[in-house]
Amino acid sequence: MARGPVLAICGKGGVGKTATCALLARVLREAGVTPLLLVDGDPVGGLVGAIGERVEQTLAGVKAGVIAAARGADARARDQLARELDYHLLAALTERDGYALLALGRGEGPGCFCPANALLREALDVLLPSYAAVLLDAEAGVEQIQRQVTRRVSTVLAVTDGSARGAATVRQIATLVDGPEVAVALNRCAPQAAAALPAELAPRAAIPEDATLAEFDRTGRSLWELPADTPALTAARELAAALGLLTGEEAGA
Repeated sequence: MARGPVLAICGKGGVGKTATCALLARVLREAGVTPLLLVDGDPVGGLVGAIGERVEQTLAGVKAGVIAAARGADARARDQLARELDYHLLAALTERDGYALLALGRGEGPGCFCPANALLREALDVLLPSYAAVLLDAEAGVEQIQRQVTRRVSTVLAVTDGSARGAATVRQIATLVDGPEVAVALNRCAPQAAAALPAELAPRAAIPEDATLAEFDRTGRSLWELPADTPALTAARELAAALGLLTGEEAGA
């Protein structure tokens, strides 16, 4: 069982889900909701750089290493590898003050990411009880929902940029999710964009177009270094409160 809320941030590619995840992570960390587990679930990455981090190992790398070690091994050695899987998963965890980071990573060569996603699912099952909150920056679209990577998620946050395709992806996500709450956030658009969504998917908050955030993103600076009064960060605090990720005292901090 998860110790605290588990939020998966999903949406069409390019809507700003990674920035939204990075901003929410900063808000929670500054409010003292720690330790946090931050999961970069997109094979092409994004969250790692968005918070100014680097990782030495990824889950895709763990998978490749275990497969390589198992090749040519006898049954006893393969059993030992299976028993040590939790240890290998922990080796992919980058731990910092108040948070830890886990990255899916990119596998070698072409093909489906189903095996790496399965490993991510197992890693989450092992790690969730240790953290006060978990934020998963999911891959673009709905693939990880379909593969049930989000089976331990308490809330799916569907992000849209106000475009017709963004809204269509949100509606598709809502039809696929069975169990967790589906919440919606607008990003880089006016609140009026909510008109493209059904009433039951009314956005919890709208993160505005923010020139400072855009400049940080363009130059590769960590979004955790944004000024505290940046409009996007202010909106992220409102979103965290609306999602119930903060207590009343934390929301006012």
